[in-house]
Amino acid sequence: MQYLLCLSCLLTLLATAYAIRCYSCESVYEASCGENFEIENHFKYDCAFIAPPRFLENELSNKNATACVKRVFRENGVNKFVRGCYFGEVNETEIGCKLDPTLTSVQNASCHVCNNENFCNGAEHLELDLWRLPALALFLLSAHWLRAHQREV
Repeated sequence: MQYLLCLSCLLTLLATAYAIRCYSCESVYEASCGENFEIENHFKYDCAFIAPPRFLENELSNKNATACVKRVFRENGVNKFVRGCYFGEVNETEIGCKLDPTLTSVQNASCHVCNNENFCNGAEHLELDLWRLPALALFLLSAHWLRAHQREV
């Protein structure tokens, strides 16, 4: 049973070691990425494999994605939605929410940064990470077994 406890702890630690995962899409190319967001599997990205935008590279102390972002741009009176990985300090969005300086006709309407869970930059609903269920079950089972075993001793 001790092996089960160690295995459940290892699974939990291993799962949390991965970078945050976010939706990555642009409403210009995918209508389902717009205001009425519809989840599509090809929108899901592991931010560990995404580099920061080149125009931010010199301003970032950490080159790894730290959160997810949902941005709304306004161009020629039309709102455009962009979801992706966020680079920069989560609580200080001045640098991470900067616009690419080459986009002269675009205004930043909003920049919502979230790091509370994977895929938090999608629709306003909770998505359950299925890997957590077996790890939680193993942990609870191991704890119950250890408690019962201590009473016998």
